[in-house]
Amino acid sequence: MTALIVDDVTKVYGEGHTEVRALCNASLELGDNEFLALLGPSGSGKTTLLSVIGGLLAPTSGTVTVGEIQLTALSRKEQTRFRANRVGFVFQGFNLVPFLTARENMTVMAPISDATRDEIEARTDQLLEELGLTARRDNLPEQLSGGERQRVAIGRALVSDPDLILVDEPTASLDTELGTQVVQLLASEIKSRGKAGIMVTHDLRMVEFTDRTVRILDGELLNG
Repeated sequence: MTALIVDDVTKVYGEGHTEVRALCNASLELGDNEFLALLGPSGSGKTTLLSVIGGLLAPTSGTVTVGEIQLTALSRKEQTRFRANRVGFVFQGFNLVPFLTARENMTVMAPISDATRDEIEARTDQLLEELGLTARRDNLPEQLSGGERQRVAIGRALVSDPDLILVDEPTASLDTELGTQVVQLLASEIKSRGKAGIMVTHDLRMVEFTDRTVRILDGELLNG
């Protein structure tokens, strides 16, 4: 089945002589259980595309459909709830709340999801074990290594059992060994849970853990 359809999406910032086209008629399909790598130089539109797909940015034109839901047809309030339930984000800078424990960081978005407290508690405990974080569950981010913080971020993205996982440069703050472990872990979680995922990366070494590569240049998608 098709997990994601991006259809003729354009994103324009500014107007007139200040106009910048961050995305130009971008179209993309992603299947269930598929992990895709999105490659491109800085400023090519990678993060903009990821933000549009996740409903963090509205496209200037075109549509984004996740599963059976056309995201671009939802209101902002509906998009917020949709993201909380159907889309998981792993950001480049971890974005952990410094005064919350590892476990609390993983459940921080739970109140706006449709899952029950018992479901969230059970998923969190399972993910802590799968991610090798059970012994670190009560530690604050400053007490965790870079790799552990990234694993907490992955757990936070997965805890609501989303259909689509969006990952922005997950290895940017990690050395090669830790980066490889994190991407392998992401690929394993996406495959074992039957999800779909897109990973923005500069690191060509990480492509081997994905199913397919799409390149982006000056806002235009180039398959292969």
